[in-house]
Order: sequence, then C-alpha cells, then structure tokens
Amino acid sequence: MPKKAPTADTAVITEDRNTAIDYLNRDIVNVKLELQTLNKLVRDGNGQPSLMQQVTKLGSDFEHMQNEVRTSIEDLKTMMTEQHRAALDKSKMNWQFKTAVMVALIGSMTSLAMHFFH
Repeated sequence: MPKKAPTADTAVITEDRNTAIDYLNRDIVNVKLELQTLNKLVRDGNGQPSLMQQVTKLGSDFEHMQNEVRTSIEDLKTMMTEQHRAALDKSKMNWQFKTAVMVALIGSMTSLAMHFFH
C-alpha cells in the first residue's frame, strides 16, 4: 500500500504537535530547575541554617525541654511529699502537746482536789 502524500491539514497538525512538545520540554526544564533550587534551599539553606538543620535543632531543643519538665515535675513531687510529711509531723506534735497539757492539767486538778479534800 503506497503512502499518502502529506496534506496541508497533516502539516498543521504535525506543526501543532511539535509546538506542544516544545512547550512541554521547556516546562519540564523549568520544573527541574525549580526542584533543584528547592532542594538546595532545603538542604543548604538561604543564608540561614538549612531547614534540615533547623528541624534537627528543634528536635534537640524539644528533648532538652522535655527533660527539664520531667526534672521539674520530679522536684515538685519530692517537695510536696516533704511538705506533707512536715505537716503530718507538726500535726502529731500538736496532738502530743495537747495531750501533755491535758495530762498536766488533770494531774494538777487531781493534786489540788486531793490537797483540799484530804
């Protein structure tokens, strides 16, 4: 079967297709350049530390703060336990003092009563 001779319509379609391919190739090149720029920005930074370095530092700072909070909570627990014990000891001493005063008072009253009624 012999090939048909190209017509004017076929030439226009081929030219449009080639133009579209050229546009796509330019867009691909532009996207590659933008990705390279973005990759460099993420990896190396733009005069500041790179994003990767900043994220790493933030992770380190977060761990440090987390450890400080844990330490503070443990210190607070210890302090509260010590204060609770001190309050209990004070309460015990209060009752011991009151009991001693009552015993002394009863003893004194008994002594006075024995002295006057004897």
